[in-house]
Amino acid sequence: MVVDPLLEGVLDAALAQLKRPPKVVLMGRSAAAAAEGRPNLQELVGDETKPFGEYVKVSERDLSVLGYSSGTTGVPKGARIDHGAVAHNLAMVLHPEVFPYAPTTAESQESVIGLMPFFHAWGMYGVMACSLALGAKVVTMPQFIPEVFVRVIRQHQVGVLHLVPPLLQFLVAHPLVTPADLASVRSTMCAAAPCPPQAAHAFKEKLPNEVFFQEVYGMTETMPTHFTPLNGKENIGSCGVLLPCVRARVEDLQTGAPLPPGEAGELVIYTPAMMSGYHGNEDATRDVMTADGWLRTGDVAKYDGEGYFYIVDRIKELIKVKGLQVSPTELEDELRGHPSVADVGVVGVSDPRAGEVPRAYIVRRKTTPPGAEEKEREKEREEEDKLAEELTKFLSERVAPHKHLSGGVRFVEELPKNPTGKLLRRTLKEMAAKEQGD
Repeated sequence: MVVDPLLEGVLDAALAQLKRPPKVVLMGRSAAAAAEGRPNLQELVGDETKPFGEYVKVSERDLSVLGYSSGTTGVPKGARIDHGAVAHNLAMVLHPEVFPYAPTTAESQESVIGLMPFFHAWGMYGVMACSLALGAKVVTMPQFIPEVFVRVIRQHQVGVLHLVPPLLQFLVAHPLVTPADLASVRSTMCAAAPCPPQAAHAFKEKLPNEVFFQEVYGMTETMPTHFTPLNGKENIGSCGVLLPCVRARVEDLQTGAPLPPGEAGELVIYTPAMMSGYHGNEDATRDVMTADGWLRTGDVAKYDGEGYFYIVDRIKELIKVKGLQVSPTELEDELRGHPSVADVGVVGVSDPRAGEVPRAYIVRRKTTPPGAEEKEREKEREEEDKLAEELTKFLSERVAPHKHLSGGVRFVEELPKNPTGKLLRRTLKEMAAKEQGD
């Protein structure tokens, strides 16, 4: 295991659950490293007397990475990405009409910012793997600090910005960011979540020079499949056209029949960079794959006569917080472990900075009998603010920060469900939208 010292505590907690913990190598120094005798990768690389690694033969069907995704629904699953899929995807993305990096020469090198998490598909492939393949310089940032981010753009003369919508909105709206700070930027790639067209246009207007705004679509299961082509029109609001070797169809949500341009349905994709399946979960693999080997994205899309695709909505119930996937089912399962929760439904609510944030609708376990006096029930309602804080803290101690209940907690008498007992999330989302409108 190779780990940043910032995450050493998390790693130790995970290793405690293993019967045979692996060897740990740190990406730097820490106080614990000396006590545990953990080597420092930076020192190993710098020691020319020791071999850094050995040649390992792999085939294109050998596993390269397990990318964790919630797929179209449910708890996180490990998408098995083989070496052949990565090789295909790099060849597709690095096509000269797709990827905007300047060539690396003896005198010049493209500089980009490695802020997107490298465990996220876009950070792993779009930023890290593509940059390494092209010899670009990646200035990594372990966390987003506004003044540092802006300083890196200026200091390293960043030419291509890798963005997600919340970061785009920061560059547009924050007074810290001036046009002069962005003078080196000539191209952007916005991915991980649908890009608000208003923010893209405002960004272009803010820059002192002409910038080509690219949008990207993909999934952990497929890696990037759509790009705005460099030799085509910008077409802000579209996630671009299909990459070389990728095929797609839009299917009617009821009948599954292929739809013509302009009509919205589920986006179904075939790509040679497809995952080989979900790790240890054949049922989930069968659910997402069609009989002819294509992948159901769960996204509602349409395309025009020129081959540009537009993501209209999504079937899947995932919440996207700053481009990161959050499974409502996972949060619901955690919250059901609290003694005061009888039932719970989690949905995403709109947020100007994060795009979406999770909100929990809670059915409390009754502590007063049905015939109790109104005074007793009023007392129970008065305790809801305190319980909301307690539940928020309860969940925050069990999940990653982007999965916290930033959208708040609401208490309801019952959750909307269909006759078979399935939670009607769309109804919950409509309730949330009405509350935000009010």
